[in-house]
Amino acid sequence: MKAYTCFFALVLVLVLFSCEEKSLKNPNKKDLFSKFQNPPAEARPFVRWWWNGNKVKTKELDRQLESLKSVGFGGVEINPIAMPLAFDKSERSLVWMSDEWVDMVVHAAQKAKDLGMITDIIAGTGWPFGGEFLKDEETSQRMVTDKIFYNSNSVIKVDENFLINRYKKKYNKSRSQRHISKRTTYTLANLALVPVNCNNEDEIINLSEFLDKNNKLNYKIEKSGDYYLSYAIIQQNFRNVTLGAPGGAGPVMDHYKKEMTLAYLNRLKKISERSGIPLNQLIRAIFCDSIEVSGANWTDSFDELFFNAYGYQLKKWMPFVFYSAKGNYANDKYSNQFSSEFKDKLKRVRYDYNKLLVEIFLKNFTQTYKDFCEENGVLCRYQAYGTPFLMGMLDGYMIPDIPESNNWIYSSEMKDSLWQWNQNHGYMTWNLYASAGGHLTNKKIVSSEVMTNTRGVFKTTLEEIKQHDDMNFITGINHSILHGYNYSPKSAPFPGWIRYGAYFSEQNTWWKHLNSWVDYNARLSAVFQNSQADKSIAIIGPTDDIWGDKGLAREPFHMEPKYLHKIWEHISQLGYSCEYINQNVLTNAEIKNGEIAFGNMRYKLLVLASLQSIHPETAIAIQKFVVSGGKVVVIDELPKKSLHFKDADKNDTKVKEVMEGVLAKNPNAFIQVNQPKSLKNLLNWTKGILEKSAIAPDVVMSSPSKKVYQIHQYTKEKELYFFTNVHKFETAKFKADFPVKGKYPYVWNPETGERTPYYYYAKNANELEISLNPLESLLLVFEDEKPTEIPLINSKKVEKSKIVNGIWNVSGTRVDGKTFTWKMDELIDFSQSEDKTQSSFGGEISYTINVNNDGNYTHLDLGNVNGGVTELYINNKKVGKRWYGKAIYQVKDYLKQGENKIEIKYTTVLANYCKSLNNPLTKRWTRNYKDLAPTGLEGSLKLLSY
Repeated sequence: MKAYTCFFALVLVLVLFSCEEKSLKNPNKKDLFSKFQNPPAEARPFVRWWWNGNKVKTKELDRQLESLKSVGFGGVEINPIAMPLAFDKSERSLVWMSDEWVDMVVHAAQKAKDLGMITDIIAGTGWPFGGEFLKDEETSQRMVTDKIFYNSNSVIKVDENFLINRYKKKYNKSRSQRHISKRTTYTLANLALVPVNCNNEDEIINLSEFLDKNNKLNYKIEKSGDYYLSYAIIQQNFRNVTLGAPGGAGPVMDHYKKEMTLAYLNRLKKISERSGIPLNQLIRAIFCDSIEVSGANWTDSFDELFFNAYGYQLKKWMPFVFYSAKGNYANDKYSNQFSSEFKDKLKRVRYDYNKLLVEIFLKNFTQTYKDFCEENGVLCRYQAYGTPFLMGMLDGYMIPDIPESNNWIYSSEMKDSLWQWNQNHGYMTWNLYASAGGHLTNKKIVSSEVMTNTRGVFKTTLEEIKQHDDMNFITGINHSILHGYNYSPKSAPFPGWIRYGAYFSEQNTWWKHLNSWVDYNARLSAVFQNSQADKSIAIIGPTDDIWGDKGLAREPFHMEPKYLHKIWEHISQLGYSCEYINQNVLTNAEIKNGEIAFGNMRYKLLVLASLQSIHPETAIAIQKFVVSGGKVVVIDELPKKSLHFKDADKNDTKVKEVMEGVLAKNPNAFIQVNQPKSLKNLLNWTKGILEKSAIAPDVVMSSPSKKVYQIHQYTKEKELYFFTNVHKFETAKFKADFPVKGKYPYVWNPETGERTPYYYYAKNANELEISLNPLESLLLVFEDEKPTEIPLINSKKVEKSKIVNGIWNVSGTRVDGKTFTWKMDELIDFSQSEDKTQSSFGGEISYTINVNNDGNYTHLDLGNVNGGVTELYINNKKVGKRWYGKAIYQVKDYLKQGENKIEIKYTTVLANYCKSLNNPLTKRWTRNYKDLAPTGLEGSLKLLSY
């Protein structure tokens, strides 16, 4: 018997060892629910770890990493940046890429690895990339233009110095000049005489030919009429890195040169060369921040590249293709009196110029960046949006391993009790294109720099963080990189070193509760990273028209037409799904059986959103889609023009013939509508289009509203639906009919990691009733396993209620350790109190009262909690915690008959306290707070019986 037992034990050990070995070889083989319960590090939120001034030390790096790990973070992005304000000057700054600095990077990466965390690193310091070490010929260039009016018979006497000084004086205080470097040089690049009423390019006179050897011009206008003297100047080395740390704070590199990109990135090899450790064993991904090139629009030999690409010279058109860094062609009244035919030519040339600029950038910077990462075994994490130019939003997002968006927590505002996203800033637009880039190229992770915050540093609540990050999930983001966590020594006086951010700091009042959101976020990220997005509608906006009409400037792309980047919201609210694609995707897709297939994506409806011009290849792809059985929504008119300058007439004819021909032969395949006159009725306008299209929704919702968004994802075995109610005050109730057969609904609770059956009608497991409290979300997973019992419907009605009255004993422990006590017979918003100890309070407040339970009450409603975190104790036993939405607690198992002691611990934000301090740092970050932040329990508490 003993031998048998030993043999069995040995077999068991071998089996366990074998299983462990297999799991180590296949760490991602865990099933989806296991990943949901215990999210891997790559699914957990990361922090942007600002190494302020590079004043870093090993012990402090260790302490901060351990602190981040204790809250549940999965990784860090090392981000060296300039020192904020004038902190402790005795702390020595390390120089970026110096031996000492590299040693710190290696130490931090190894410590993170020991903790089971992941390390990413930005390729440079500040933004965009550059450094003191760059030579002038390696720096960014910008072509700027201006004009001087002349009458006929005038004599033009100018020289290079006169024109340069004129430009500098005229635009010295403009926003586009604010980054000008002391090393900036100016060179006259072009002179042309342009008739005010220009009808043809042959009327333009090249005055560069009349310059003498000293670059002086003496020219008399012989022809009648009014003219503009147009001059172009190249600014070399025209800006410095923004907030660069020592070693990387000099001029910006030329992003259009492949050799420059490689030379810059090769500096990172020093990390592995000095440590002897392969880069990919220390660093997961090299990060590129937003492309804020401040209008860099030129590089050496660009005119030759232009001629090779298009077969005609750019020089003649130079007066018309450049625009200010914050402007666009529409701001230039220059061409108002040109003939319509000439304006059409200008649009095509401008399109050619901007398209080539984007192509060179993506090839020589973005793709080179990605290739470098691949060759060194690390991932490329990349933000393709930027300012002032958008260097190919979707095409840029299709290149990296991890496309990354960005959104600002206070780029939205409450209107009509609903959040409105700031399109001008691009809040959700960037998310949509980043997620599309990831979906189309089968990328597992689509990340976002979230909670970007330069205004509300101390006022952000956990409730707001959840609310905004739920919308990230809705738009296709599945990994959050928080903006940010400051390297700040423990010894630094309150509030520590702050660069930006929502004050993710151990000194923040809600830091001890942050793990509640971190775990919630990580579980959802794990699910979305390991399932496939389902999108049925493909939308193409008039990006190419905008490039020709207005250029690469950000705001026209985001804002025009006004409905374009808003309809995704209503498509989601109506139970459908959409993706923003472009003409490149359509022409390279596989089209058959009425579907546009690209990677794992399958689109059944194509929306042409106010396009005027398309490539002939795009017209042919649309024709193929329609002939195969697809349907097309045409908003405004069917596009009938081509885009390029060369062979314009021939290509226009081709586009028109194809589009008119396919419409004539397949009229029922097209749904033609005019764009909405205003956005007020956009939901119903969108609903009408979807009903005409007759495509099946992802879910049929009985009462769509602007409160509730949804997305659909799937695996081979499961169908997943995520809903969120973005309203802060109202509950959303609706019936939902899911096109799922033979599967059963379960709730996967991202707050607890639990899985429970969801109530369904006995005969129809796909027809559900859903109720979402304010800011509540729901992850529904349809699975093969049939529940042994159908759960009870989650529907409650209040039978009776009782207001909690009496004298409250209230005490407050402020973040500086000081304590205060108050007696209150009425609970008020502390920010409205005349008592300064209340109106300036920041910390934890304890509310205590004795309550008589005389009616078998089941719940306690804390009423208005003003966005604070609450913890409820009854008779010294903890009932639970609420960190968002309504603070209603189930108390049936805690209340006894008769008298009960109720205690509520309430965690505030720091805004009011920080605003009250005579501290230059807190004053800086609270100077724009018009009002104090609502704080504390307000109004009446109620005992409820359901």
